[in-house]
Amino acid sequence: MGTFSRIFGSGNKDLQKRADEILLKISKALQSASAKMCVSAKEWVEGEYHKLKELEEEVIELEREADVLKEDLVENILTQHAFMPQISEERNSLVNRLDDIIDAAENAVRVITLGSGVEPPEEIAKLAKECWRCTDLLQDAVKYLFKDFKKAIKMTRELEITREKARDIQFELLGKICTKSDYKPHELMLFHIASEKVLDVAVQAEEAGDYIRELAVKYS
Repeated sequence: MGTFSRIFGSGNKDLQKRADEILLKISKALQSASAKMCVSAKEWVEGEYHKLKELEEEVIELEREADVLKEDLVENILTQHAFMPQISEERNSLVNRLDDIIDAAENAVRVITLGSGVEPPEEIAKLAKECWRCTDLLQDAVKYLFKDFKKAIKMTRELEITREKARDIQFELLGKICTKSDYKPHELMLFHIASEKVLDVAVQAEEAGDYIRELAVKYS
């Protein structure tokens, strides 16, 4: 059974422990951001527009907190030679991928908030829910990096299947809005952009999962 913690080698053990804690905090932040995106889509579909601005502000705050964590990792740990150079590079690359997901969730919520007052198709909420499931699986994959590489790989495979389901829902949505004649042009554009931004959360999660799988295979 391989684990990410097993490959430390030489270096400052206290800094290595802090690096692990930061990585897990960022994975938790991305899951929270994704969950708020899912709630935002649900509230949008249900016409609870007054809740969208608050959710947007909460996601923006999560993104800023994650940036602070990322800067702490880079400036105060990785540059202090806590790991061997290759390991530092891999840690930095993984954290950047996780941070990209938080950025994607923020972008999605911002677009959803712009849609306040416009009634979207219910598929938007279904799409967001599948994307949230993708990040849930990714968070598990990150946790298993420190426990069991085989389980981490299993989570990334399930993530890939879930991302495919999300893509199917997006095409259902696009088919619906392209054939429904009573949507106005600006509404069609809004729904299309929103679906792309929401789906990007799942796409970014899958890319991070692929990277986790590469690490697990490499160090198994």
